[in-house]
Amino acid sequence: MPRLIDADALATAIEHLTQLRDLLTERGLHARLLTDSRRLPCLQVVHLVAATALTEHILAAPKEGTWRFWWSWGEQIGCVSDITTTADRIQHVLAPTASTAATTTEASPS
Repeated sequence: MPRLIDADALATAIEHLTQLRDLLTERGLHARLLTDSRRLPCLQVVHLVAATALTEHILAAPKEGTWRFWWSWGEQIGCVSDITTTADRIQHVLAPTASTAATTTEASPS
């Protein structure tokens, strides 16, 4: 995944991540934009129904002239022009499985 280097690219990344944050929030996921001077801006996305272990950081950066969303490990999720598909993929990855749901239920006080 390419590194952002200038203020314009940084502002563009924040704009794309904000749009994705809003869409994921509408879908019931908790998404928080993280920005600081030590790292690239990213979204911290958490599935609120599931255990807090279902958390991921999403980045936005250009590759070959096209802005894309990226998993924290550098794999592309999708193009910013197809934000709905990107949100679908993130929601799918963070969806609780039967074993995660059972663990969350067992850990919850009655």
